[in-house]
This record gives sequence, C-alpha cells and structure tokens, in this order.
Amino acid sequence: MTDKKATKEEQPLVSQLAAWGLSRAEAEVYLYLLQKTGESGGSKIALGAGLHRQYVYIALEKLLAVGLVEAIPFGKHKKYKARSPFEIEKITRKRSIEASDLVRELDKVSAIHNDQDFEVLQGVEQIRQFEMDYAESAEPGEEQFIIGGYSRGFQEVMGDSLEEYLHTELERGIRVFYLGNEDERDLYKKYIGVSTNQEYRFMKELPKGVTHLVVRKDSVSFFSFLTPPLVYVIKSKAVAENYKQFFMMLWNMAGKNS
Repeated sequence: MTDKKATKEEQPLVSQLAAWGLSRAEAEVYLYLLQKTGESGGSKIALGAGLHRQYVYIALEKLLAVGLVEAIPFGKHKKYKARSPFEIEKITRKRSIEASDLVRELDKVSAIHNDQDFEVLQGVEQIRQFEMDYAESAEPGEEQFIIGGYSRGFQEVMGDSLEEYLHTELERGIRVFYLGNEDERDLYKKYIGVSTNQEYRFMKELPKGVTHLVVRKDSVSFFSFLTPPLVYVIKSKAVAENYKQFFMMLWNMAGKNS
C-alpha cells in the first residue's frame, strides 16, 4: 500500500503536530480519527490514512500513551477514537510543569550557574500559557508582588482562563500583593482582594499606562499590553530580590498615604 498524500488542508496541521512532537504517521492517524464521528478499526484507519497497518498500530500505541486517542473494546479486537484537540493544550501544560520541576532539580546538582537568564513571550496564547503554568507549578505559599499599570490588559489577555487562574492561586496558597492605581479600584474589587490570599493597596501617584510588573521568587516579568502583547522575563533571584525591595518601598508609601 502506498502512503496517501495529505490534502492541502491537512499538510500544515501535520507539520504543526510534528513540531509539537508527533511523528508524521502519528499526526496523520490522529487527523484521520479526528475527522470521524465514530470509532475506527486499525484496517480502516490504514486504508483511510493511506498508511501500512504496521505503521498505524505503532502510531496508535504512541497516541494512546500520550492521551490523544482512546481505545474502545469491540469483541476480541479494539476500535479507536480521537480525543478532543484541547487535550493537546492540557498535555502541553503538564509537560511544561514537569519541565520546570526537572530544571529546579537539575539546578540543585549543576556545577553550571548563570546569574541570570532571559525569555520573551509574545501573543495572548503564550502569555496565558505562561501564567497558567506558573499558577500550577508554584510552590505552596509562594509570594508574588504586582505593580499594575494596566490591569484591564491582563484581564483581557487571560480571558476565560482568569477565573481558573485566580482559583488555582488560591488553592495553592500563593500570596498576592497588588499595588494599583486608584482609577481601577472597581476592577480590583472584582478580582483582587476578594480572596484570603490577596492583599492590595492604591497609590494616586502610580502612573497609568500599558505596562505591568510582576516580581516572583526568582524572576521579574515586564508586561506590555500593546499589540501584540509581550512579556519580558528576567530569571534571576538577585534581580527579583532587588525589585521586591523596590516594591515594598512603594507598598509602605501607599500604606502611609491611605
């Protein structure tokens, strides 16, 4: 049997799935099943996808292992059904959290130490994923210090994920210290200070703008809410500690002026 050439519509998706980590055969099998409303047997998949049965069953084993396909008992045999594409997002988030945990463990034994590192995130999806990963992987009781110059921008970027994000922070006991501008007090009342893990203060002198600053245990993130939105992340415990001191100076000033 000769391999079927992917259609014009399928070719970019096959390439994207391959970049994500699937082999070409795995991508083609998943795309074939994704377009079917019911279950399909191995022979039918091989015929429809234009692949040898041997390659199909190898691909199915990998897709079952990662959770993109489920097997349905059918007599002595099995049929297969694709799971929702949203599973890719869940799997990616889990991988990211596992990678962060691994990096922390490897750093403990590493003889190579960088004083700082740098990362740039661009676009809504990357930023949203970055923030959700933080909420799910942060150590319980961890603290973050936020200077909000444009909180509505953060709300727009997080979109429907904002409630889940805030709930995850609450569940993990992440303490949030939020310093904002008086003009956004109504927004703060809706999202900040409504949970026991959150504290907030206001400063009339704090300028409004299109930026946002977040200090965490070992990083400082600078948000720009222009188009496209960007986040510049400096990964350094020393830099984070310096910005925390700067934040606490403003925090204390806001307390005195309240």
